Amino acid sequence: MTNARDIAYDMTRRVNARGSYLNLLLRYGMDSSDLAPRDRALVVEMVYGVQRHRNRLDFMIGTFSRRPLDDIHPEVLDILRLGMYQLSQMRVPQHAAVNETVNLAKRRVGHAAASFVNAIMRSASRGPERVSWPGREDLPSYLEVIHSYPRWLVDYLLRLLGPRETERLCAAQNEIPSLTLRANTTRIDAAALLLEIESSGGRGSLSAHVAEALTDVSLPYHDLLGLIDRGCCVVQDESSILVGRAVDPSPGDVAIDACAAPGGKATHLAVLGGKDCSVIAVDINASRLEALRNSIHRMGLANIEIKKGDSTRLMEYVTTAADIVLVDAPCSGLGTLQRNPELKWRRLPDDLAELAGLQLSLLERCSANVRKGGTLVYSVCTYSREETVDVISAFLESSSDFQLQSLTPYLPSSCSDALSPEGYAQLWPHVHHMEGMFIARMVRA
Repeated sequence: MTNARDIAYDMTRRVNARGSYLNLLLRYGMDSSDLAPRDRALVVEMVYGVQRHRNRLDFMIGTFSRRPLDDIHPEVLDILRLGMYQLSQMRVPQHAAVNETVNLAKRRVGHAAASFVNAIMRSASRGPERVSWPGREDLPSYLEVIHSYPRWLVDYLLRLLGPRETERLCAAQNEIPSLTLRANTTRIDAAALLLEIESSGGRGSLSAHVAEALTDVSLPYHDLLGLIDRGCCVVQDESSILVGRAVDPSPGDVAIDACAAPGGKATHLAVLGGKDCSVIAVDINASRLEALRNSIHRMGLANIEIKKGDSTRLMEYVTTAADIVLVDAPCSGLGTLQRNPELKWRRLPDDLAELAGLQLSLLERCSANVRKGGTLVYSVCTYSREETVDVISAFLESSSDFQLQSLTPYLPSSCSDALSPEGYAQLWPHVHHMEGMFIARMVRA
């Protein structure tokens, strides 16, 4: 029978060594396993916990290891991280955390390495008081270790937000996220979807921000898959749903989603605009477009046309002058660290400027498809200044025929504090309890 800790180890190695994404590994990697629901939950908690708390775990390992972390083989280090997480963060008995970690080491890296793992795990279980944690008087080190963020990001956020808001943000993005569903309102509204979930023993709440969403949803995994397969709903964060509200398509509109896959926003636009609204979904990634195609089929949407292509050359694929163009650009994803904690360890300071260059290029190229009097919406699931305000400022400077339009009429009053005087919006995980998202709406003169 498959061992949950072996699966957790394999996934952790794929994330750390190969750059795999946890959400995709869990979605496609466990469906074929024979794990019981309780063991599935164990895998999920362990693999996400290691990524959320990696610096904290490494600090503990460094306390009890005679070798520097850099001298520990990566495979052994990941086993130790999984063990330390069970020992310090989970309700696993100490002896079980130690023994299971040592046995995992024996199976995967051999008896010599297992002896090393055994020594560290037993020392940690006997002497947790030996860990000399950084205090708040050294806030950068405290956030780096206790909240487990890379030092460059800690320093960046402290400059951007100041100490109080930075600590709140770091804490919020380490919380386990809840499940949010967007009802496919062509088939069922959110209230009826909630009743169906509750009738099968699940639970949830109507969103305080958007009428088509449920938050804090809890139901068995196979029941969730059943609802998705029937086209009743999609998994989508409230911040992403608010992007669709900011686009605000109407019947008769032609709307282009220039970076569409896997399709949460494109299918939302198709629903919001109604059957007489035409949505053209463009993306360069064929496999992600296949996911969009499947979503369209499940949801019964007939007003979305898919085109494979590079949106930095959008006019080559779509010659239509659109009423609305949405550029939901590739970004650092810093606003999604709650759901994608592995991104903390992948992003580097230079990435922000590099991504901003791509984002500006996408905006400039895609703006050519906006008709006179039409709308261009830019969104990124991040909060770095380089990828948000700076991109919009550079675009408006080079594109004098576009002007910012206030998002006040398009966003709910519950998010009014996200609006800037200029009219764009920055949603924050620690303030709005959703993913970090920047949205700007511009009109072509």
